[in-house]
Amino acid sequence: MAALASSLSVTLAQAIAYLTRPLIITYPAATIVRLQLVLEANLTALFAPTWVPKEPLRGSGRRCLTFSPTCLPPRAVYAACLASGIQWFDWIAALGGREFDLFVDPGCISIRFGKGTNLITIWSEELMAEAASTARLTLSSQLPFNSTKFKTLAQQLLEDDPSEDEELFAMIADEISAPTWMTPVVDRFPAPARSDSPLSAISTDSSSSYRSSDSSSCFSTSTASTLSSTSDNSPSNLSRRERARQARVFVDTSKTDVTPYDGGKTTVLTGGVMLGAAPCKGKGGSSASAWRRV
Repeated sequence: MAALASSLSVTLAQAIAYLTRPLIITYPAATIVRLQLVLEANLTALFAPTWVPKEPLRGSGRRCLTFSPTCLPPRAVYAACLASGIQWFDWIAALGGREFDLFVDPGCISIRFGKGTNLITIWSEELMAEAASTARLTLSSQLPFNSTKFKTLAQQLLEDDPSEDEELFAMIADEISAPTWMTPVVDRFPAPARSDSPLSAISTDSSSSYRSSDSSSCFSTSTASTLSSTSDNSPSNLSRRERARQARVFVDTSKTDVTPYDGGKTTVLTGGVMLGAAPCKGKGGSSASAWRRV
């Protein structure tokens, strides 16, 4: 059954290719492919009941398709025209515009123009087998003398690839062993440039004064007291830290008015007791003086 299906599909493929080849120049490829698919399905259903590979001529009349420019084609072919959108009269004109009969038999496809003429074989499995064997014999006879003459382009490229691959791998190995793309490496980062602002100068003096004070801590207490007693408050004998501190202090010399502050006195508004005021000077003594005496 598999051999039957294979033989029918191969023969139908050749017949459909013969019928649709002239339409390639007038219709798009998608339309041609759709036409071929519908033709294959319809003709397979039409030829399968009478397809006997062991008896090629059995039921040959049922597998005869008649095409004419004056009438519509067989139903299976006309249904394919409607499904793909191809005009039959354009198709028959591309086929030559003549009436002919197409015979599709197991392993053979033949054509006949007019009535009473001989059949013309356009494809057969025997002819294809003979052509294949002839080509193999011709090729085998010429290969020993010039084997490179019949090598395809792909075979020639495959022969050249190994040498190119070796060169490429050698270049990669050299690059990996001694790479030239390494980034330079430094052992430390460069010191950033310091600004010349007054604050940076003051901070430098302060840090130096801290260092000087730390170094002076090694002296004895008696030596420090002696130095402090002999030193005075003149600007030349001040340390850098004191000079920096005085440089940061701003004194406004224009403020010369002195505002006295009378402390120790608290007064209350009218109706209240005044604390801390002078005692009353009355004769015979008042209640306030009596209270004070008590």
